[in-house]
Amino acid sequence: MGIRLASRCATTFPAREGSRVRLVFARVVRVVRAVMIEGQAVFDAGVADEVLTVLRNGGVLVYPTDTLYGIGVDPANPQAMARLFAAKERPSGQPVSIVVANVDAAKELAAMSARAEELCRQWLPGALTLLLRPTANAPRSIVSEQNTIAIRVPKHPVALFLAKQFGPLTASSANVHGKKPPSEAWEAQEQLGERVDVYLDAGPCPIGKESTIVDLTSIEPRIIREGAVSAERLGLVRRTR
Repeated sequence: MGIRLASRCATTFPAREGSRVRLVFARVVRVVRAVMIEGQAVFDAGVADEVLTVLRNGGVLVYPTDTLYGIGVDPANPQAMARLFAAKERPSGQPVSIVVANVDAAKELAAMSARAEELCRQWLPGALTLLLRPTANAPRSIVSEQNTIAIRVPKHPVALFLAKQFGPLTASSANVHGKKPPSEAWEAQEQLGERVDVYLDAGPCPIGKESTIVDLTSIEPRIIREGAVSAERLGLVRRTR
């Protein structure tokens, strides 16, 4: 386990006799590693501080969750959010989900009915994304035109560590908009390359598919995207259009 440097390489273009040789150097991208041992993430000394510093300084981090690799920035930092949208080539007006450490942290950003809180405490941490109404504490960058926010509490030690130590961070999948979401760090790096400051590689995501999105904004919860957790397991119905 350690830190390696990954780059798109310094490239030398062949030159004809008597002509100049042009050197183009790509920006160096850091890849740091965590080893998963019996469900726990083990970092090299300094790695945790490094990734937290990236987030605090408005940087872009790719990190693992239980479902897929996510792209993490500070949702309260407009410049960081602009970098996320540029990295993903995501259309404006499509807010991204966020990761929080637990249900209590989610309640600081979102209003919950008793039914919604019951479902959250039963299934989280887990492979759900919850659509909720925002509180005044929610950063406007993550609030949709429909006045909803999307919240995750992943069942993964790295994602939960980041949320506990840093606070809420974005959780959009680490892919270019419209392309396959990655379940391994190298897949994210193939798509996003140097648009990301640090890739935190903890191996394959345990589930490897998208989370299930549950709409908790009305009286009865409804599934609007069935993913890792089935409607049958949740005892909910799918939303029909």
